[in-house]
Amino acid sequence: MRKVSEAVQALIEVNPALQFGLHHRLLNLSQVARFICPLVAARVRKPVRPSAVLMSLSRLQRRWEAQQPAPQRRFRVDRINVQGGLCALTLPKQVATLRELAELFGRVQEEGGYLTLTEGVSEVTVILEQRHLALVPDVLSVAPRRVYHNLAGLGVKFQETYLETPGLLYQLLQQLALQNINVVEVASTTTEFNIYLDDRDVQLAFESIYNRFIREAS
Repeated sequence: MRKVSEAVQALIEVNPALQFGLHHRLLNLSQVARFICPLVAARVRKPVRPSAVLMSLSRLQRRWEAQQPAPQRRFRVDRINVQGGLCALTLPKQVATLRELAELFGRVQEEGGYLTLTEGVSEVTVILEQRHLALVPDVLSVAPRRVYHNLAGLGVKFQETYLETPGLLYQLLQQLALQNINVVEVASTTTEFNIYLDDRDVQLAFESIYNRFIREAS
């Protein structure tokens, strides 16, 4: 079974931000210990006390002070697209509803519209242009559980070379969290990540991601 010290070291070694913080003594180790305690417990497969994690962090900090921290992986995105005038509907997942959504998708496509569908275990979320919202009562026999109006979609296109490297999607969402921007929904394909947020936040979100992943990466 893996030791607590080994699990803590493994977590730090793959996280350049934590390495940088330990190297420069920027972190409150007690807070970090409490924060990563569940992650350590998952690795050692048993309950772990924050005090044990703190002890390991203190030892690692003394070691990393004498080392140059690893640079944070710099990601670059190829393109950012903005799609405004959207709304999101959350529906119960039922066989009849899925059939009706297929019809809705076809009708929206005939009009050259935008539609994204995400399935969960018990719910389905549909994101479409507000101009097509009038089609919904004609097609769906069940009322949406929730409707979000005035949404915008931020589509981020990136290279396939990043698929095996952890951290890109986290860093994208981190930029929005640092700006206190609420993310309503997300959807993705192999090399595209779509973030749905309030129309009022889309400009700030665009600038934040552009500055971090296009301008700085150039």
